[in-house]
Amino acid sequence: MSVPKTIKENIARAKAYGLRKDYLRSLYALSISLEELAESQIFGREKFEIEILVDEVFRQLLAMEELKNILPRGLKYSRGNEKRLSLVLRKIHDTIKNAIEKAAVDKMRKQKNQIDKYILTGQKFLEEKDSKSAKKYFRRITEAFPEEHGLLQDVGGRFVKAGFPSDGIEFLERAITQTPSDSRPYISLLLAWETLAEQDKALSVIKDIVRRFGANESIFVRQSKLFLGKRKYAEAYDAAAAALKLNPLSREGKKISDRLGPKIFGRGYKPGSTSRDIKSANAKSAKGGGSKAGAIDLNLGGGSSAPKKTTKKPAAKKPAPSKAIKLDF
Repeated sequence: MSVPKTIKENIARAKAYGLRKDYLRSLYALSISLEELAESQIFGREKFEIEILVDEVFRQLLAMEELKNILPRGLKYSRGNEKRLSLVLRKIHDTIKNAIEKAAVDKMRKQKNQIDKYILTGQKFLEEKDSKSAKKYFRRITEAFPEEHGLLQDVGGRFVKAGFPSDGIEFLERAITQTPSDSRPYISLLLAWETLAEQDKALSVIKDIVRRFGANESIFVRQSKLFLGKRKYAEAYDAAAAALKLNPLSREGKKISDRLGPKIFGRGYKPGSTSRDIKSANAKSAKGGGSKAGAIDLNLGGGSSAPKKTTKKPAAKKPAPSKAIKLDF
C-alpha cells in the first residue's frame, strides 16, 4: 500500500470519528496521519490534496465544544509543522483519555461506597428482624445501580439467610433475568422455596439448574427430599439412587435409598440401582423362571409322555384326645 493512500485513509478515519463526535479517536487518527506525512517524501499535487483534507479535519475538531474548552486559542494546521502538530494532538489525546479514565475510576469508587453504605444499613435492619425497612434500602440501591453485577443476588441471598425468603425471591428472580448464566441466584432461590415448603416451585428451580448447569450429588439429594415431601416415593428413590451413582459414599443418598428401596421393591432391592434397573432385573429373572416352570417334558426313553400322577401323602393322624397338650393363656 502506498504512503499517500495510508495517510488519506487515516485522515478519512479521523473525519468519520469526528462526525460521530468521538473526538478521542479522531485526535489519535489525525496525529498518526500527520506523523506519516512529516516522515514521507510526498510533494506536488498529492501533498496539496492531503493538506486540504487535514485542514478540513482540523476545522471539524475545533468546532467541538469539548475541544473548545481544552484549546481556547485554537490550533491551526500549517505546512512544515506536521511533526510538531502530531505531538501536540497526541498529548491532547493522552491528557483527555487519562482524565476520562480517572473520572470513571472516581465514579466507580463513589458508587461502590454508596452501595456499601446502603447494604450495611439494610443488613442492620435485617439483623433487627425489620424486613420492611431493610427492603426499602435494598430496593433503593438495586434500582439506582441495576447494572452492578451480583448486587441483586447478594441482596436476595441476605433476605433468605435472615429468615425472610419471600422477600428475597423478588430480588433473586430479577438476578436470574439479568444474568441467567450465573448459578448463584438459582441456588438461593431453591433454598427460599424449600424454606417456604413450596415443593413444586423448588422442583421447578432444580429442573432449571440441571438443564443449565448440570446436576450433582447435593442437587439430587435435595430433589429426593422434595419428592418425599410430596409422597412421590418412586421419584424420591430414583433421585437418591442418582446421588449414589455420582457419589457411592453419599450418606443422605444411601439413607433415603435404603429406607425406600426395600418397601418399593422388596427383596429385589439393590443399593444404588434405579427403579428402572431393578425392574429390568426382575423382568429378566421372571422370564428365566417362567421358562423352567412351563417347560414341556419330552420323554425320549420310550416311556409314556403323559405327566406322572403325583401321589398324595396320607394325612397326618390326629393325636388321641388324651395325649393332646392343652395350652391355656
